[in-house]
Amino acid sequence: MKNPFIIPILSILKEHKEGLPEFDIIRTLKSQFPDFSTLATDANLCLFRQHFLVMNALYQLQTQLWQDEKLKLSISPMHIQIDFSYLNKLPPSKHDEKIQGTNVNHSAEVKLANYYLDWSEYTDTDEAEVKLLLDNFFKGMQHPIKFDQAYKTLNLPKDATYSEIKKQYRSLASQAHPDKGGSSTKFIELREAFELLSHHKSAQT
Repeated sequence: MKNPFIIPILSILKEHKEGLPEFDIIRTLKSQFPDFSTLATDANLCLFRQHFLVMNALYQLQTQLWQDEKLKLSISPMHIQIDFSYLNKLPPSKHDEKIQGTNVNHSAEVKLANYYLDWSEYTDTDEAEVKLLLDNFFKGMQHPIKFDQAYKTLNLPKDATYSEIKKQYRSLASQAHPDKGGSSTKFIELREAFELLSHHKSAQT
């Protein structure tokens, strides 16, 4: 299930290239989305759900960035950061060592990722209720201006198909990839646009 907070978290990481703690991400999301503070009537349950949604989004993004771009997203409660210099730190033979779509080599971290990627751990409500909750968040984020900007960022017409969006993203991301001397800010902007438009197209089918 696609997590709608991948897109705003990408924006937050773009503004904090040096990394930031999970608490700051949650605080920013609460200020951007009022409903994020009302996920449950019980304060402790609400905090757990906020934490779970953030960590699920981060682990989804970690897998996607590694599979698509060979970029490492470091995840720990006190420091979350896209490491654009990661490929320069490893010999070529290490680049393809992946577990669950990442370069993670420690079983404890893999177990942690698997926990947060399992939606059944989020709530004891049924899947339809969880999907409705996430769809409502997506709808709240998808202002037409954001769509217009996303198409402009990828230099695409508004009637572009999903395959055209994906092809264009891969082409532009390859040019903007920091490992090839590109801009990390531009790369994340492209990823934001791709995440928004790809979800929108998939929801239409």
